Amino acid sequence: MTNRAADNLAQLDAETARLLDTVAGLGPDDVRRPSRCPGWTLAHVLTHLSRNADALLNLVRWAADGRERAAYPSALVRDAQIEDGALRPLEEIVVDLRLSAERFRRESEVLTGPAGEAQVRSRTGTPVTGAQLVSMRLLEVVFHHVDLDSGYGFEDADPGWVARTLRRGARQWDAAGAPGMTLRPEGMAEIEVGGGGPALAASPARLLLWLARGVDDGLALEGGQPLPQPPPWS
Repeated sequence: MTNRAADNLAQLDAETARLLDTVAGLGPDDVRRPSRCPGWTLAHVLTHLSRNADALLNLVRWAADGRERAAYPSALVRDAQIEDGALRPLEEIVVDLRLSAERFRRESEVLTGPAGEAQVRSRTGTPVTGAQLVSMRLLEVVFHHVDLDSGYGFEDADPGWVARTLRRGARQWDAAGAPGMTLRPEGMAEIEVGGGGPALAASPARLLLWLARGVDDGLALEGGQPLPQPPPWS
């Protein structure tokens, strides 16, 4: 577990650097345009990433010292922080993004030790280990980098991470009652959901974009059957 946390921290470093590079190229008008997240501008997404870093840091501290902490004070506070923060100038949003990422990264180093085995609860009440908090942050950074729709896609992320995340998403959908179909990601074994059925073949990155965000990008099931709409990512 601790080795996995160390590996994920290294990957998080790389993905955070890529995110900050993308954000450095944005202008004041760019952050006001819609993101891939319905109802959110790029400013909303970036503000959410900052508050997510702080929320997960609360859980890192819980894992480290055993004192229970909530990720957010409440759902209402979380939503208000994002809405208010999205109104800030670009410069403030970028500084917040960088500093919150640095805080999380600095303190999460403890998760490579015994704290990585400690159990805490996520925002939704799901039990997770300390080490899993790094995986959760990594997913947030990559997914929301893609949501910026600013030149970075899942094809730019680590292929092994994309493959693992695609399989995870397929398992989630299968457990929730997916229609019968078979995903055929290039270079990977087939993934059956709903007991299997018509094939959907594409790169793992294209399939993950569809599964995570419903972007079909010209995808089609064999036999011309309609492509189902995946559920919201959980």
